[in-house]
Amino acid sequence: MKSKILVAMLLISMVALSGCTDISDSYKPGSFGTTEEEKQIVDAVTEKYGDMTAKGEPRLLEVMMTSSTQNVIPVDKVLKYSKDSEELYAWFIYDNFENDKINVEWIYLDNDYSIHTFESETGEDFGRGTFILEKPDDGWPLGNYKVVISGAGVEESVGFEIIDGKTVSIPLELLAGTTIDSQKTEFENAETTGELPIPQSGFKSESTSSSFIGEWTSNWGDMTFKQSGNKIIGEYTHDKGKLEGVVNGDVFIGTWSESPSYAAPNDAGDVELKLSKDGNSFEGNWRYGSDNSAWSGGWTGTRVGQSASKEIIDTVPTPQSGFVSESTSSSFIGEWSSNWGDMTFTQSGNKIVGEYTHDKGRLAGVMNGDVFIGTWSESPSYAAPNDAGDVELKLSKDGNSFEGNWRYGSDSSAWSGGWTGTRVAQ
Repeated sequence: MKSKILVAMLLISMVALSGCTDISDSYKPGSFGTTEEEKQIVDAVTEKYGDMTAKGEPRLLEVMMTSSTQNVIPVDKVLKYSKDSEELYAWFIYDNFENDKINVEWIYLDNDYSIHTFESETGEDFGRGTFILEKPDDGWPLGNYKVVISGAGVEESVGFEIIDGKTVSIPLELLAGTTIDSQKTEFENAETTGELPIPQSGFKSESTSSSFIGEWTSNWGDMTFKQSGNKIIGEYTHDKGKLEGVVNGDVFIGTWSESPSYAAPNDAGDVELKLSKDGNSFEGNWRYGSDNSAWSGGWTGTRVGQSASKEIIDTVPTPQSGFVSESTSSSFIGEWSSNWGDMTFTQSGNKIVGEYTHDKGRLAGVMNGDVFIGTWSESPSYAAPNDAGDVELKLSKDGNSFEGNWRYGSDSSAWSGGWTGTRVAQ
């Protein structure tokens, strides 16, 4: 790759508050902390790292790759970029700098090629930086990359990959959990203690093999739910709404928030949604705030983008390999790395289906609490006795790994081997 075809664009934006300075091609004071989104990130950074205006040693914080930024705030955290990506964004926070030089080097690791090094100067004390590398004329080479940020005697780096596929990203962890009041406390307790909150709006939680993950149409606009660790997060079109919570059986218990403030009493509150038996619709309730007051209105939705299963599973199967199923707010939905190759799980109606790279493998089954119970099959025949059988996988407490067992066929014989995996992306 010739350097002359690598078009690099520097956009480093820092924000002004108590010594925080923007730096770019020309100086322009920013508005760090003036919008609601910026106040959220200031509060999140302060809670995690302490007072940014206090004196201390230079440090680089929250170094990450992102799909883009809004108001100098990352919209997500990218693990792998598609080869079709037009721009790559590196983002970070600097603290305790005093008009110091800062370098950001982009490296293609597969042949140790230094693509470009940005050189700039920080403001006084703290700020945020965004560096953008534009797609070269002949495209991105597939493989592994790294961005190294250095200055004032400190250095941090972040790695990523460019793949022949879709960009893989996860929600921004720094702002995860910036929700509200009582239900926020309840599903944070679920994260640490494993105790799930109880529905407050009259719903009774029941076991289900379905999931909220996926796309929906609702009376509050189009919606998308994703898994984030052991939480469920969502977005909907009405007033750029956001959802966050956990699932107790077939009930989503969490909070909603909307623009402009994303805060109670007028723009946030509690929400509870209950899945239908077939997992293809839900009904629910919402209210302003979290003061145990009466519920303010209804919320209904219908699944889109997935074919509904004609089979309704009223009785969830029991694990046979020794696992004890337990309630969980996590899900298998997403990408995994396992001892049988890379894996991807998706929801299909009220079933979980998956694929893995070993012998073009396939998985299909249902969930009983934190245990996936189903079948595996592989080429060439995708049939027992040699190319198919039973499989059971149990999620870890944090939802980021699993262990399991598989066997040939389904004749209640001894299990043939183990299956372990680690979550890659959600």
